Formats: sequence, C-alpha cells, structure tokens
Amino acid sequence: MQNKYDVVVVGATGLVGGALLELLGESDLPLGDVSLLATEESAGKRLNVGGRHVAVRPLSEFDFSTVQLAFFAVPEAVALQYAPRAAEAGAIVIDCSGAFAAEQDIPVIVPEVNAEMLADFRERGIIASPSPGAIQLSMVLKPLLDAAGLQQVHATLCEPVSASGREGVDELARQTARLMNGQGIEADGLYGRQIAFNMLPLVGEALGSGASRAEVRLALETMRLLGDPSLRVNATAVRLPVFFGTSLTVSLETVQPMDVAQAASLLAGMPGLAAVEEEGGYASAITEAVGDDRVWVSRLRPDLSREQGLNLSLVTDNLRKGAALNCVQIAQLLIKDHL
Repeated sequence: MQNKYDVVVVGATGLVGGALLELLGESDLPLGDVSLLATEESAGKRLNVGGRHVAVRPLSEFDFSTVQLAFFAVPEAVALQYAPRAAEAGAIVIDCSGAFAAEQDIPVIVPEVNAEMLADFRERGIIASPSPGAIQLSMVLKPLLDAAGLQQVHATLCEPVSASGREGVDELARQTARLMNGQGIEADGLYGRQIAFNMLPLVGEALGSGASRAEVRLALETMRLLGDPSLRVNATAVRLPVFFGTSLTVSLETVQPMDVAQAASLLAGMPGLAAVEEEGGYASAITEAVGDDRVWVSRLRPDLSREQGLNLSLVTDNLRKGAALNCVQIAQLLIKDHL
C-alpha cells in the first residue's frame, strides 16, 4: 500500500493558496490529513480540498511536526518566520514566496528544468518554487542553452495585479469601477499610483542599484535554475492593469548560430510548453493562458539587429504553473524519487 502524506497549506485563503487547494484536490498525490492555515481573521472558514471540507486554523498555533509536507503561499516575511520552523519540526517545505531565492543551500526548482537539483532539499528541508517569470523564462531558455549556449538574455516582465495577491485584484477592480462611472479615485493605495488604465514601471521595492526586487529576483532565479551563474540576464519588470497572467517579452543571443526553425523544433520538444505556430498568431493571457497549465510561446522571430539573436513572447497563468502547479509538481517528484 502506498504511503500517505499529511500536508498543510499555509496561506490557504489567498489567491495562490486557493489554486493550490484546487490542484491538490485534482492531483494524484497520496494525501493523508490536510490542514489549512491562515491569519486569525480567517480561522474557522471551511474550504474544499478534493471533496473534503476543511476548517482553516491560525498559523500561529500550528504544530508542524504533525505533517510531512508544508506548502507556503504567503508573503516573504511570513515565510521567513515560519518556513524554517516547519523544516526544523520535520516537515519538508515547498515555498513560493521568493524569500529563499538567494540562499545557495536551498534548491530553486522547476521540475522540467532542473529536477536533478531536488535532492539538495535535505540540507535545509526547504525547496523554493520560483517566481512566475523565472518559471516560464527558464523553461524556454533551457533547451536553447543546452543546444547552442547563451551569451545574454534581455527580458521584460509584465506582472498582473494578482501577483500582489487579492488586495491587488480588489484595487484594480475598485479603481476601474469608479473611473467607468465618472468618479475620481484616491491613488494612494497598494501601489501608490493609479493602476487602472495605467502602467507602472516599478514592481516592488527599488534597490540601491536602481533595479527593483522583482527584476533582481527574475535574473537570480533564472541563473540558478539554469545552473549558470555567469549567464547575463538583464530584467525589466512593469505592472500592468491586468488581473491574471504573467507575460514576458524576451530577446536573447546564442553562442552558436541558431535559426528560428531550429529554435522552434527545440521548444516543441520541451514538456510544458505550447507554441502558437500560425503566421501572425500570438498567445495572450486571457485567450490562451489563464486557466491553462502550460507556458505559451509565440512571436518567435529573428532579432534583426544581430546575427545570433532571437526574440519571442511568453505568457502563463501566474496562479497555476506560475505558482501552485509548480509546487504540486515538485511534491510529486519529491514523493516519487526522494521519499
């Protein structure tokens, strides 16, 4: 008889937490008891996990020694406080907050890209699931890097408001409704600027270098996923007035010559990618990505400014493959090969 694993979802009432519950209920993971944690205000709510109705409990009171797997879908500060405690109590932590992206003794994993690095979880008991942008960027770059090498990558990340959680979705909806009804808005909320019908060229805190935390995280996680700390990744992150779906426009230069047909053939063989092949076609968040579990690739074309350059566009559902699905896939691989 297959072993069953007791799990806990920390941040169960958030957007990513909700996607995790849906995917866990649909998955083939051998789940035992399922615990759901959130803030004191959410305690007592009952949520559905694969037909089970489970009451939400306060995070501050939970004993992590009672579970084998702990999914963390919380802000960085909460993950930094509680994820090490969970690991010390014996649970294996799968975290998608970004809190551990820079810690070299914690593996950052996308199963399609670097599954072989998963065994490194034993050192700290924590596995990091990267940001939606790094997941989709690494999945596209991996086969190109292996075949032809990469000199440099320029990526512009277009983040939806759902990357800020439910508060971001509510703010865009509220501002849009007021503006459409001829009412003014106060733009001093979550983003400090009007987000409805606007584009914000800064995502997260600006660091001393001038780069934002989102830009540094995208570059760092991509280099770690590809196992190449010397790879030059230049990232720009902007916030769009879009509810769901993370988009990337990418310009890259290979070491060895590679034409569009060769690149398309390599990408077609990469698990988890879906390509739009018709001439003039492209994938967008709402039409293709939202609700889908794949990373969509379109507008693959030569860079007319350099001989060994390629351009392309990517989009994925930031709550599914961009977060919750990647965590579930990590757990499946963990159980299959390491537990």
